[in-house]
Amino acid sequence: MYGLIRCAVAGDAQKIGAVFDAAVREGWTYLGELAREPMFPPDEWDKLVIDHAPPNVLLVAIDEQHNEQDNVVGVIAVHPREGEMFLLFVHPEHAGRGVGRALLDSAHEAMRAAGCREAFLYTHEENKRALTVYEAAGYRRDGSVR
Repeated sequence: MYGLIRCAVAGDAQKIGAVFDAAVREGWTYLGELAREPMFPPDEWDKLVIDHAPPNVLLVAIDEQHNEQDNVVGVIAVHPREGEMFLLFVHPEHAGRGVGRALLDSAHEAMRAAGCREAFLYTHEENKRALTVYEAAGYRRDGSVR
């Protein structure tokens, strides 16, 4: 299991954006040029944190191994009322260390605590790493397209 998972705070917003950008650059190469540049301006990350106040949930994984309590290395967002899970991203330097699984476990716990019994998510059909993680966690493809 990976280190500390906690609720995101305002000071995490730009760090979340940096994790997203790094993960997209490495993992979404199927998008070509779109994946090479930041997709969202800084104020969108600030808005994300604000929009995920309860009942929504925004969790971050912190790199405790290097005694850096503010070093965000992963993020997950969920809307328990709708049962939607999204924005699971892990910085590529921390991939394969259980960060994504720890974030998923924490998100599932938050959703259960809110009374949610089923969850769904969307991911690109070419996002092989994400599909592997989600399927290992029990998610199944249903053919839905968004």
